[in-house]
Amino acid sequence: MASMSRTLVRLQMNRISLVPAVVAVVCALPLATASPWLLFLLLLPAAWISYVMRSGVDVDDDGLTVRALFGSIRLPWARVSGVLIGKRHELSVATVGGGAVRLPNLRVRDLPRLYEATGGRLGLPGDDDA
Repeated sequence: MASMSRTLVRLQMNRISLVPAVVAVVCALPLATASPWLLFLLLLPAAWISYVMRSGVDVDDDGLTVRALFGSIRLPWARVSGVLIGKRHELSVATVGGGAVRLPNLRVRDLPRLYEATGGRLGLPGDDDA
């Protein structure tokens, strides 16, 4: 009998990253209200807030959902073959077909959280079962 419950772990950017956006809104508000042409100054903080709130990785029993500002991709565990570490310490997952999907907001320092969230399905570099 299949279980309807799904364990879900969200790996997102820390919410403290919203502080600069709030400061930018407070600083830009007097200028933006002075002229209708300066309302565009509020677009950059709004885009940053949207990015922080939306992007991340959802891990559940069936696989990974990688969410970006625009769109998302679902990767079942059968398509995931491992973790890749980029030149600037960003993380990606390698797919069975030889491709890779970047994990937004995750860096090497987040490997223990990713390992724990996936239940060890991805493994860590140097993690051998032999």
